[in-house]
Amino acid sequence: MARQMRRAMARNAAGPTRAAAPTRLLPRPDLARRGNSAGQFLREVWSELRKVVFPTRRELFKLTGLVIGVSVAIGFLLGGVDFVFAQLMRLILG
Repeated sequence: MARQMRRAMARNAAGPTRAAAPTRLLPRPDLARRGNSAGQFLREVWSELRKVVFPTRRELFKLTGLVIGVSVAIGFLLGGVDFVFAQLMRLILG
């Protein structure tokens, strides 16, 4: 066991035996290929938009109200924390 550890330490101390591999560059996209036109892109975007499930009007109003309510609640919470710290600093600094 000790002999194996000494060998491993000796190998690591000698440094790497191979030269570092060169960094690989990402291949450039072939924009001249057929099928990469703006028209195909727009067709694919439209195809993906047809798969989206949009919320109903009622869901939209409920979720918007929820976001506004949570934002106001967090605003009051942060305002209260700020007020408490401001009062503490007034007491400490005089």
